Amino acid sequence: MKNLKIKVYALAFISVLLFSGNTSSPDVIYWDDDKKLSWRDFQGKPKASDDYRISALTSSGIVHYRGCKDGKIIFKVRAYFEKKTSWVKEEAYNDYILAHEQLHFDVTELFARKLRKSLSERPFLCGEETAFEHYIQQFIKGWEAKQHAYDFMTRNSMDKQQQKEWERKITMELSLLEDYKE
Repeated sequence: MKNLKIKVYALAFISVLLFSGNTSSPDVIYWDDDKKLSWRDFQGKPKASDDYRISALTSSGIVHYRGCKDGKIIFKVRAYFEKKTSWVKEEAYNDYILAHEQLHFDVTELFARKLRKSLSERPFLCGEETAFEHYIQQFIKGWEAKQHAYDFMTRNSMDKQQQKEWERKITMELSLLEDYKE
């Protein structure tokens, strides 16, 4: 039984002034080391058109905000989880599948950290917004590929040995990029 298909549509490209306005919402969870997902966070309902083999779906994404200061593009990058579009079917409520879903969110944070690191090493000047957005889109493609590889290699969590290996690998990669945690 497949238990997850990541909704890749949940990519947000928002061009607003950095840190302006309220970026929090009761329907969104931003990745946090101290907050793991719970089944209560999966508030969406599966649609009849959803793949019948999928028993849970994590809707996560990477959002960025940008502005301009002292001639350089400044930015904020965040990994987020959407409660209203993430769902679980009744038969999937168990800790093992929840851990698989959490790792999808962790992969999203991993790519947010990679993007923060890369942007800090490759500054963009004000006026280079198009190049900046293109650069970010390349990271998004990498994130999408990693999410698909995760489901493929673990057979949507059914391969327990691969699942453990992915958990180990993603945990290690996150720790190596600890300096780029928000």
